[in-house]
Amino acid sequence: MANPQRTTRAAVSTPGDHRILMDTASRCYSDAVRRGNETMMARANDLAIKAYELAPNYLPGINLLARIELQRQHLDRAEHWAHLGLSLKPKSTSLLYSAGHIALARGELDQAEEFFSRACRISRVNTKSATFLAHVKLLQGDYLEAFQQYRELAKTQANDPQIRNKLFEAANNIVADFYSSELEQDLLRYLEFSDVDYSNLRPLATSLIKHKLRLSEAGCPLELDEIAQDPLLLTCLTKFYFSDPLIERLLMTLRQTLLISCSRQLAIRNEYLPLVCALAYQCFLNESVWYINHTEASLVKQLTVVSEKMVALNTLGVDDCYPILLLIFMYKPAANTSIFETLAEREWQWPTLMQPLINASIKDTFAMHQQGVTIPNLGVSSNSVSTRVQAQYDEHPYPRWTALGYNQPANYYASLKALFPYKLNDLPNIHKTLNVLVAGCGTGRHALRLSRYFEKLNVTAMDLSRTALSYGRYQAQLRNLKDIDFIQGDILVSERLGQSFDIIECSGVLHHMEKPEAGLQALARQLKAGGLMKIALYSRTARLNIAALRSQLKDQLPHGNEEIRLVREALLQGNVDGDWNNILQSDDFYSLSACRDLLFHEQEHVFNLTEIDELVKNAGLEWVGILPPHNSRALSQQHLSKTPDTMTIEDWDELEQKEPAIFAGMYQFYVRKPQNCH
Repeated sequence: MANPQRTTRAAVSTPGDHRILMDTASRCYSDAVRRGNETMMARANDLAIKAYELAPNYLPGINLLARIELQRQHLDRAEHWAHLGLSLKPKSTSLLYSAGHIALARGELDQAEEFFSRACRISRVNTKSATFLAHVKLLQGDYLEAFQQYRELAKTQANDPQIRNKLFEAANNIVADFYSSELEQDLLRYLEFSDVDYSNLRPLATSLIKHKLRLSEAGCPLELDEIAQDPLLLTCLTKFYFSDPLIERLLMTLRQTLLISCSRQLAIRNEYLPLVCALAYQCFLNESVWYINHTEASLVKQLTVVSEKMVALNTLGVDDCYPILLLIFMYKPAANTSIFETLAEREWQWPTLMQPLINASIKDTFAMHQQGVTIPNLGVSSNSVSTRVQAQYDEHPYPRWTALGYNQPANYYASLKALFPYKLNDLPNIHKTLNVLVAGCGTGRHALRLSRYFEKLNVTAMDLSRTALSYGRYQAQLRNLKDIDFIQGDILVSERLGQSFDIIECSGVLHHMEKPEAGLQALARQLKAGGLMKIALYSRTARLNIAALRSQLKDQLPHGNEEIRLVREALLQGNVDGDWNNILQSDDFYSLSACRDLLFHEQEHVFNLTEIDELVKNAGLEWVGILPPHNSRALSQQHLSKTPDTMTIEDWDELEQKEPAIFAGMYQFYVRKPQNCH
């Protein structure tokens, strides 16, 4: 009689059975990744192990085991499988690719670079490895090399959103040392990409333009006629606001020259029309942040009176009115004029050159305002600070944005486990939809990113400002993101939402409340037991210079547009005692809403990590950990011989004392409500 065990073994040990197991394991793995389902991932592993036992030299099976264990964050086991496969075939590009990702997960960037480089040397068409080699260069801070690699990839894969956005991210960290016509042509091509943040090209494009125009403190040797035809300058003026003092001074001079010369005849010469349109677009983007002298203000006022009379005459058409309107729009965005609604309702056929400006500054802005009409209102508290902050953001909604950036779609809990492997291993394996509150969502970018890039989230986006909410809701409509509820309301009355949340995200908000501790406690009451909260707060150390400026201005802190422009000009001209270079180097200084948020906010608190620790404990919450800021891995190794995922709050405090600028982008951290808390 045959041995039953051997008979069964023989029955399954066929090539067909091995293939079936592999196919089933692969499908199970793909489904588990898509759903963030740990049970399915364990099932995929079991199937892959059985397939491996039948065919231990089958490289795709070994590679699948490495990918599964990597996904499960079992990095030692993942490394075991990858190295086993490479011992069988050292030139396997798929195994080198997996090994590179395992090294990335460990934070071993040099090792990851080696694996991805080997894969690229073996196969020139292995574009995935080339993409991640560029990504490693970005993580290492080798921005020039990363940019060059992404630049090469973009020649053939410009439609890949990851490559487009990473190319821009690398460009944001480099400047040109000299003028290059080839680079200019590339930048002009990149400025036509869709769904990207053009402002990331600002440092590189600005430096290139300055070299091309030979712009320096001494001025610009080129004449108006030459500058007016520069394609890169004209394009950049319509894609992002400039944040360079020399460029600002040049553009202000050009604007004044054009205003004075064109207002005499109430006409614009054809050769100057592109530049006038571009300057009007720049004014829309920076919200008219540049200083306006008395002569300019007087002329614009006169032109405004004329424009109001002309637009009121139904006998006049667009050709009669657009030159005057363009001159005004160089100084005042269309939405800030008394004729904005009239222009929005007119069915004029605007000149082709003006169409992008009209669409952005009139049609889109008007449609955005209309979104606010139907946004539900929870009501505000009686807190006077909340009232002032609401008025600020109604007048100057912040931030103004047009692109969401790029992230791989992911499971929220799985992403957190990867960030905090030692703190959140006990997160439940939940596959249901999570309820998320973005408290103080502003203009909505963060809420939209959550909705687009994380699976199974119901997002509630709440803010004081109806204007800011209208901006976010309009952007959500453009992207067909329907699972976001925009609600006007004060954090202090968030119980009126009538629900509790699995996740609350509150970034850059609590420090603008009269009593941040009251705001945090109000949010903690809306958090489910075991729920997580992400918070971002200003660092006292990082904002010392800004605090000094606010203290110096005291009761003269500007609020209105003209006041902000005056203080900015005084800072640019060096007429305010002190060293404000780091403020002048901030991009936020060069937009009206951003400048007010950066320097002249109605209410501001700053913290250190000891105070934050106390704030969290007083709200009955538990500390999870800090989101590592840029370059923190290298700095923590250098100063503390630790990796960010092992650092305590005390370690971060020590690191900040050694590197005061590390939290210039705010402290960003997670806390948790205890499971036994109700």
